Amino acid sequence: MRVVEHLEGRTRLLVPRASLVEDPPPTTPVFFNPAASLNRDVTVAMTSAAGGTTFCDSMAGVGARGLRVAKELGSVERVTMVDFNRDALNLARRGATLNRVERKCAFAASETSSYLFSRYGSEMRFDFVDVDPFGTPIRQIQPALCATSDGGLFSVTATDTAVLCGVYPKVARRRYGASPLNNHFHHETAVRILIGAVVRLGGAVDLGISPVAAHANRHYVRAFVRVHAGATDADTALGRLGFVSWCQGCGNVESSGEPTATCPQCGKRTRWAGPLWLGGLTDPGLVARAGETAAASGLQQAAEVISSLVGLDDLPPWSFSIEQICSSLKVPTVPEQEVYSNLKSAGHRVMRTPFEKTGIKTEAKAVEVVRAVKGAARR
Repeated sequence: MRVVEHLEGRTRLLVPRASLVEDPPPTTPVFFNPAASLNRDVTVAMTSAAGGTTFCDSMAGVGARGLRVAKELGSVERVTMVDFNRDALNLARRGATLNRVERKCAFAASETSSYLFSRYGSEMRFDFVDVDPFGTPIRQIQPALCATSDGGLFSVTATDTAVLCGVYPKVARRRYGASPLNNHFHHETAVRILIGAVVRLGGAVDLGISPVAAHANRHYVRAFVRVHAGATDADTALGRLGFVSWCQGCGNVESSGEPTATCPQCGKRTRWAGPLWLGGLTDPGLVARAGETAAASGLQQAAEVISSLVGLDDLPPWSFSIEQICSSLKVPTVPEQEVYSNLKSAGHRVMRTPFEKTGIKTEAKAVEVVRAVKGAARR
């Protein structure tokens, strides 16, 4: 294995050269994904904004995330990096020395879940715990929640997006205990199914959660949640789970505590997703601070991702695809801005969805969005 220095943010990482020149990067003898730099940029900004002094990178690999937090955030006093691959952990140790942060770093050669469960004692928990596996994080969610302090932040990545976005619904039901939707807002649904699983796994051990940020990029979805100890908080979070029902015929979307079998607008049979998280996805103050931190640190793409969440919680948990509506109307695709203008003129709030490549979020009903698109098409 040929090892080279790689600069990410303000941190020098020791990584296999093959990981920088091969696509996808090789998983052996150690794994490093340079394309996940945005994921780590957002972590640095969110950790800085959230405060706290202890951070656990529970699937550290070569230590990219943990080393960046240790190097770039003076407020964090202790970073623990965990990995069962001793070769990867050795590169993380060398990286700590290279960046002169070895005194604030600890290393544990261990399987993630076993290590996190071992930190369940109140004096041993972390202010921030991160889980970023290759594939589903479902096995690590409950241990990570148990290792997060009361009021601390837990961040989780899922890269099995084909499952969460509805390509493999049976697998989604088996892994996450929820049915997905493979449609034009499937990434937001994927985020909400992931958070729903976090809520249920936390509830089983009397831990409640409240999301503070979420995003989707490339082949992953990611959520940041604050952990609250106590059965009351767990019950409150569980009470915010429900279903999103979508009519493929007229495009109407509804959310409710139980799935809606028949569309109330056209009477056709609906498709539904859930149980999933129906509550808010952000802490506005934390998001604002994180966006400012990212911009000030030169992490421009992370700043854009975080800023795209502003206003998200004022709107329903779905979006509309202008391209899909235009296709159903058999008209050329109209500019999004014209549809925005029409909806705003009708008194509706509207924003671009931060989760899909294209699409708009609005509290307007599907029939009103179609009317706005028709108006744009006539012009």
